Order: sequence, then structure tokens, then C-alpha cells
Amino acid sequence: MLSQAATIRLAGDHSRRAACHLVQRAPDGWTVSIDEPRRSLRQSSKFWATCGEVAKSGTLWSGTTHTKDGWHDLFLAGWHVVKHRPMRLLIGLENELVTLMPHHSRTLTEREMSELLDYTVAWCAMHDVRLRDDD
Repeated sequence: MLSQAATIRLAGDHSRRAACHLVQRAPDGWTVSIDEPRRSLRQSSKFWATCGEVAKSGTLWSGTTHTKDGWHDLFLAGWHVVKHRPMRLLIGLENELVTLMPHHSRTLTEREMSELLDYTVAWCAMHDVRLRDDD
């Protein structure tokens, strides 16, 4: 019987058999989830590096420059709009404006993160922001 959680990335027959074996040994009441892989460390690093490059470039948006974190939020919000996943804007606990994102970048799948990276690079190209080409 299993005593702790396990995660297996399916990569062929051997890993599939191992997953089936774990499922058969799992106690009643445990759950099994099969899902798309989450974003990779490489994708995350590339996205943050791109946000940093845009911040260092001095590119203005809405009349001001932004930090790497600011560009992260701007790119993620724009991508959500393009994907028809609107954010919610509401009045916060201290009467401030708060944006609630449907997904944070840390929860994106590899496919979604790839789309976000493509969106970011395309935005930079359309706004004459030069990026290093180190894929």
C-alpha cells in the first residue's frame, strides 16, 4: 500500500505500467489525476528573461516604464484577453482596484506557456522591442 503521493510523467510503456501499478496499490479514497504537463522550467525562465529585457529596454506602456514584474502582468493579461479569458476588475478591501486573473503563469500547461511566449515575442516585434535571440 502507498504511504505518500507520487507523480509520474508518462513517457512510454515503462512509466505507464508504473502508473498502473501505483493506482492498483493506492488506498481507497485516494484520487488519480491525468493532466497536461505544467510549464517547463525552461519556458518559465525564457518568459521571465523576456519580461526583464522589455523592462531594461525602457519601453513605455500607458505613459510609463515598468519593471520585469509589471511586464509579466501586462503580457499575461493581454494573452488572457486574446484567449477570451477575461480578467475580473473589482474594488478591493481598501477601495483599490484589483484585477483577478483566471490563471497565473505558474499554473499554465506547456502548451499554454508556449502560446504566452509566442504572444510576448510577437508583441515585442510589433512594438519594435528588440530581444536577444538565445533559444
